[in-house]
Amino acid sequence: MEFIVRKMSSKPGAAYVRYDCPCGCKPGVEYTRDRSEAEHEHCCCGNVHFVGPNARTQLEEYLRGREAEDADLGGYAVSETNVPAPWGGDIAVAYALPSKPRSH
Repeated sequence: MEFIVRKMSSKPGAAYVRYDCPCGCKPGVEYTRDRSEAEHEHCCCGNVHFVGPNARTQLEEYLRGREAEDADLGGYAVSETNVPAPWGGDIAVAYALPSKPRSH
């Protein structure tokens, strides 16, 4: 998964982190610098990503809360990475890809 990071010109200290989903969507989240919670977006096909501190932990908690709702997806493969922050340093990103994505 390749993430795109854009500096938010209207909001200093904010970044927009998104990706081009294979289903055709462009899911993204606005992350504000020094925020204590991660932000997230869940695509229609089942892909989900969290951006910010403790991204992986929050993603895994979120997925546990959706087990019944997402049973048709056949489980998730969870990964994590960092993306460059517009203000320097990195921003944590965790993402989950379903085994059986829903069609768009």
